[in-house]
Amino acid sequence: TAINGGGVTTTGAQSYGDNVTLGAATTLASTGAGNITITGTTNGGQTLAVNTTGATTFTGAVGGTTPLTSLTTDAGGTVSLGSVTTTGVQSYGENATLNGTYTTTNSAFSVAGTTTLGGATTVSTGSGNATFTGAVDGGNTLTVNGTGTTTFTAAVGGTTPLTSLTTDAGGATAINGGGVTTTGAQSYGDNVTLGAATTLASTGAGNITITGT
Repeated sequence: TAINGGGVTTTGAQSYGDNVTLGAATTLASTGAGNITITGTTNGGQTLAVNTTGATTFTGAVGGTTPLTSLTTDAGGTVSLGSVTTTGVQSYGENATLNGTYTTTNSAFSVAGTTTLGGATTVSTGSGNATFTGAVDGGNTLTVNGTGTTTFTAAVGGTTPLTSLTTDAGGATAINGGGVTTTGAQSYGDNVTLGAATTLASTGAGNITITGT
């Protein structure tokens, strides 16, 4: 499906069973909380906004062949997606389920709601910031690579411990939610700042390492 006209608006659901290409800056919107689903891949050097209080689902890779300029979803509802590549920001306004690799070119990555790790997850932002506003849970690995600031505003692994958490050298990690719990290792390659009384815990005797200050 080639969407070249700038947008699609429905009162109900939108379901794209094939690969989607974007020929212009695009908004997909459901005014009646309909689900918006793209089963195939999504490509095109354009902005994509998805606005619905229903469920937004990307089954195939987004920007895997031609990176999108940006991908944003609005508040309300949920978003579930695999790997995403953009040259600009990725901004998810609701609860998100992540399972893959999320890459920007020196631009921000953010999840405004809770984050559930549905599989091994890597976020790479170059010099951009990575912000997780809600709780982060799920029995999978989370790696955040970037020279910006990685911020956890709420608890990490408080309900379902992560397998491991890794941040790379450069930038900083702000732990503001009171704690990080994993079954395995925690490795912070950058400087760490604490915004609240904090507990770092590994339930499986994993090593906890802070390389920076």
